[in-house]
Amino acid sequence: MKNFLVFFMALFLSFQLLAQQVTISGTVTDAADGVGMVGVNIVEKGTSLGTITDTDGKFTLSVSSNSSVLVISSIGYETVEVNVGNRRVINIVMTEDAELLEELVVIGYGTMKKSDLSGASVTVSEDKIKGTIATNLDQALQGRAAGVTSVMTSGAPGSSTSIRIRGQATINAGAEPLYVVDGVIWQGGSTNSSSLGLNLGNGKSSSVSPLSTLNPSDIVSMEILKDASATAIYGAQGANGVVLITTRRGTEGKAKFSYESLFGVQDQMRRLDMMNLREYATYSNAILATTSGGTEQPEYSDPSLLGKGTNWQDAIFRTAYMHSHNVSAQGGSEIVKYYVSGSFMNQEGTIIGTEFNRYAFRANLDAKLTKWMSLGLNAMFANTKEKLNRAEGTEGVLTYSLQSPPDIPIYDAYGNYASMVREGYTTINPIAIAQIDENLLNRQKLNGNFYIDIKPIKQINLHSELDYDIGHSKSEQWRPTYNFGPAVQRPINSIAWQKNDNLWWALKNYITYSDTFGKHSLTAMLGQEVWESAWEFQRISSSNLPGNEIKNPQLGDIDTYSLADGMGDNAMVSFFTRETYNYDDRYLLTYTFRRDGSSSFGPSNRWASFHSVAGSWRFSNEVFLRDNPVLTNGKLRLGWGQTGNSSIGSGLWDASLQMFPTGLGSGYKQSQIANPFVQWETQEQWNLGLDLSFWHNRINLTVDVYDKTANDLLMQLQLPTYFGSRGNGNSALT
Repeated sequence: MKNFLVFFMALFLSFQLLAQQVTISGTVTDAADGVGMVGVNIVEKGTSLGTITDTDGKFTLSVSSNSSVLVISSIGYETVEVNVGNRRVINIVMTEDAELLEELVVIGYGTMKKSDLSGASVTVSEDKIKGTIATNLDQALQGRAAGVTSVMTSGAPGSSTSIRIRGQATINAGAEPLYVVDGVIWQGGSTNSSSLGLNLGNGKSSSVSPLSTLNPSDIVSMEILKDASATAIYGAQGANGVVLITTRRGTEGKAKFSYESLFGVQDQMRRLDMMNLREYATYSNAILATTSGGTEQPEYSDPSLLGKGTNWQDAIFRTAYMHSHNVSAQGGSEIVKYYVSGSFMNQEGTIIGTEFNRYAFRANLDAKLTKWMSLGLNAMFANTKEKLNRAEGTEGVLTYSLQSPPDIPIYDAYGNYASMVREGYTTINPIAIAQIDENLLNRQKLNGNFYIDIKPIKQINLHSELDYDIGHSKSEQWRPTYNFGPAVQRPINSIAWQKNDNLWWALKNYITYSDTFGKHSLTAMLGQEVWESAWEFQRISSSNLPGNEIKNPQLGDIDTYSLADGMGDNAMVSFFTRETYNYDDRYLLTYTFRRDGSSSFGPSNRWASFHSVAGSWRFSNEVFLRDNPVLTNGKLRLGWGQTGNSSIGSGLWDASLQMFPTGLGSGYKQSQIANPFVQWETQEQWNLGLDLSFWHNRINLTVDVYDKTANDLLMQLQLPTYFGSRGNGNSALT
């Protein structure tokens, strides 16, 4: 009887509990597009009762009572808590975590949360870019990114900055990083001014930055990919690192108009310590007394009567002013968003006779045609004008300013440029060098892309993109006649014009799959890319024009009239893939593969493959550290990868001929020895990194240890003379 009562009471309590349980059903959707979310966790707070949503975002769960609270969570979204009450159908709308959205960074062919990165990268944000006065965007990298060396190649306005990411790992191939602006590849590094038609004295040339056509005010951020695991997605183009540049986009809301202006003053603060006229006279007298040679100069007999003389450094340097103005409009609706801007920049050079100015216009448009299709365009046009001079080299303004004695005035009694004539040598006035000759460069650039995104389902995104880069430049080099006294004359003037045109286009198609299953998050991307680059130039020059007022090469001496032209092209085809896996926001793994085929290499080694693997452990999300009030983020990274270098120029593996005069007429000789086995330069890199953030990112620490090895470096092999004429260099790329 007693056992029967116990059984009856247990059964009664079970019925009571069942009577109190409540069954809840509903749907979880994404606030962005209203699509059902799969794999979302729904748990009754304080219990182990829970479930996940199905492929349509639907769920069913039995909870203890009407007073229960549901906790809904998913990686990348804000956690939601809902009181059950008397409801039996509960629909939940999930919004993405705003803090995580702020951590999104651009990677090759997509974006990723910064916390999910396993490769070595560094971000240069908008406030850091605006914290410097820079004509060129590459100048903004100076001193702002660890592992990145930025050195200006010239003090001239508009000149390039040589960027090296983790050192230089090539000898004869290009060593500048790859610049990618809104997905469009820009030529990395500098363009030699001689290739644009400006030979600035004694074969010397300045470097012109392609990034000087880009308006820094349009830039939101720059992401610098440093190790091979991060750059391998660009394969043969990522050997020297990658700089990803993101410009402003439109935002939903009323139009926002802004005006930004900048005014700066530049001065060459430091000078080499040179002798003034008194010191120079004392020195000259001492040399004369010691060597008993040379001609005595009576004006030096009493140096105390002399003044300071001409300070040539002060004469060639000036206080230079620069100013820029930028007007922009940003806004849009839920369907169409836009950003447009126009800017003007003018910068004087600190050396007289140099100047740079730029007009730039940009329009970025994004349109959401349907819930599953969007398209957009980015377009930028820039026009730059530059005045250059022979500032460097053995015949440059700086060299002459240091070699000219202080007893020579800038102008003579008649207001003409004075010159220096001494027994044994003669030199021209440095100010005359900077002012008389004209070296003008005018460039136009049209750059941008068109893209379309198709999202048939939430997890899949199809992206197709057409990129373009169209450039034109015209250089003018004018050398007038002058007469500054005996042995300082130019009796014949000369002029040269050169026009350069280039066209680059690329077609990219890739599909991205991204999904979350409970604690598992997976992203897979597969793509194809093809691009072609073509260039040509025309040059006309002549000398002995009728006068210095005439600057048309067609009016020069017909015997000096010269025409030249040239052309070339280059192409690449690529296939690539990247897979990333994230478990519980603690363990992350990334694999990248790319296969490139380039016309820069012969048929024997035209194709190459590049792999990379990287993993990271976000230990700050472990249970024993998750609620740590000091450590906000802690991540250990390990990566390995391969990249290549195809920046060797086109046609260097093939044979070519050169015409030369002979007693029997024109003849031909081999100017380049063929080597169809020229292979890719490759780099292999290991990287071990540690990221730490304390007190809600108030203090951040990143430490990277890496090993970078370059293999198969390309060299010019010296060949025996029987391969060609002795004066031809007798070398082949190998």
